[in-house]
Amino acid sequence: MKMGIIGLGRVAELHVHALKQISPEIFAGGWNRSSSRAQTFCSRFGGVAYASIDDLLADKEVDAVLVATSTASHFEFAKRALEAGKHVLLEKPLCERSSEIRELAEIASANSRVCMPSHNYIYAETMRRLHAHIENGRLGKIVNFWAIYNKRHDSSIGAPDLTMRELMIHHAYCMLYFLGRPTHVYATGTSVHFEDPSAHDQLMVTAEYADGKIANLWGSFSADDRSREPWSCYFKIIGMEGSGVVPWDVTKLGEPELPFWDDATYLDSFLQVQTYFLNECLGKGRQPLSTLDDAYDAAVILDAARQSLVEKRRIEILYQ
Repeated sequence: MKMGIIGLGRVAELHVHALKQISPEIFAGGWNRSSSRAQTFCSRFGGVAYASIDDLLADKEVDAVLVATSTASHFEFAKRALEAGKHVLLEKPLCERSSEIRELAEIASANSRVCMPSHNYIYAETMRRLHAHIENGRLGKIVNFWAIYNKRHDSSIGAPDLTMRELMIHHAYCMLYFLGRPTHVYATGTSVHFEDPSAHDQLMVTAEYADGKIANLWGSFSADDRSREPWSCYFKIIGMEGSGVVPWDVTKLGEPELPFWDDATYLDSFLQVQTYFLNECLGKGRQPLSTLDDAYDAAVILDAARQSLVEKRRIEILYQ
């Protein structure tokens, strides 16, 4: 099996490192808007630097495509890949509009191909085991859920919606994985670090469930947690008969090129998402742990959170 990559940026590097651990032969090559970037990338990792997307999609040896470009182009490239008969692993956030996610699901079904969100956090083994304990009822009735992230990023990257779009999407799909759909959200945010004062660098989203559960989603690009047991990336579930916690900052690896890139659990999650996509979804025909339906729900939840930020009130989530 061979995989090509559309968009050869930093995230593509993490995926290629993961692919190389599965098999040195899987990475077929890739395309990038900058041909010099594509040549440099493929000289480092092997594979063909395709001159165009059409060339990549016409390569019959390529079975699947990872789309790792900017969000604005995800829908176009994923659609073209599916219609060319390729399976697709699509980086998050999947699309700019939730309706595009629904359309991709229809296209994937019509072409009998898998389109899997790269919701990598939930593929970590510790997250999957905690999910299994919930499903088996060992924690009893779930009362509340916490997803917490604190990692200082460069203040110059600040832009409106950046933290919601790039960070809170992880919180949303993890919440759906563990608890399912909430009914209402309330969101608040502030800017204490970004140079752009209109850009939130920390956000809190509280989600309510019909049976009384509450999910608390905290995301911050403003500061590191330097305490003894840091909440750099931290998930906790409390039930009536048991509780579980998954901290991600357990094993650190050298100096990070970017914030969080020294975290072994984070890096390993790319290996685990690729392994599941290739072996379980494509090899055995199993459904992803987080589907396009889940991606649609996550997009709708974040849209409701955005509305709450503007209107400063509790918002009912309207799924369609």
